[in-house]
Amino acid sequence: MGLKRKWTVLKIRDIFLTGLFVFIPIAITIWLVIWLLSFVNNLILPYIRYVVPIPNIPGLGILITLLLVFITGLIAQNYFGKKLIDLWDGFINRIPLVRSIYHSIKQMMENLFNSKGKFSKTVLVDFPRKGMLSIGFVANEIILDGEEYYVVYVPTAPNPTSGYTLFVKKSETIHTDISVEEATRIILSGGLVTKGDIKFLLRDGQKNRVSSDK
Repeated sequence: MGLKRKWTVLKIRDIFLTGLFVFIPIAITIWLVIWLLSFVNNLILPYIRYVVPIPNIPGLGILITLLLVFITGLIAQNYFGKKLIDLWDGFINRIPLVRSIYHSIKQMMENLFNSKGKFSKTVLVDFPRKGMLSIGFVANEIILDGEEYYVVYVPTAPNPTSGYTLFVKKSETIHTDISVEEATRIILSGGLVTKGDIKFLLRDGQKNRVSSDK
């Protein structure tokens, strides 16, 4: 009886753990979607109600927000719209704190949604100190005092929209087989979703730092 009871307890535990691993991602995804829809719904609608009385119809705020985004896109694509955006950027540039926030968000949006502005590759860098490796995204390549450097964005977990911008010598970066998408998943999960076997790569016909140290 004792062995049977133990088997039953272990079976119940396994079923519960299986349910937990299936339920938690579903629950968090649904919660995030509901939160996002609620955020979008209340992004503009409350301010419009100050001017125009609008009935409380579910989803109306989302439709209005999407419509305004679409109209903004139409305006931004023509000549006068671009001039208007330039005037707005010029106005923002005169406000010290606001311009930093505005341009940071604008740059991040370009990196996320613009194929020309996306991070080109994933590297590992010594950060926050030598001997500790952090995932970084190569944002640009520059020459500093005659040497080639990467401008590397090191995001923080689990929120990749905040992080650090580092200037790292190309020879001191470690190239891996982790793609930008895989690295993003690692950061968002706090390291829980990680490849079990990460390989160092050689790029541009040159040995990276780790390979040259061997």
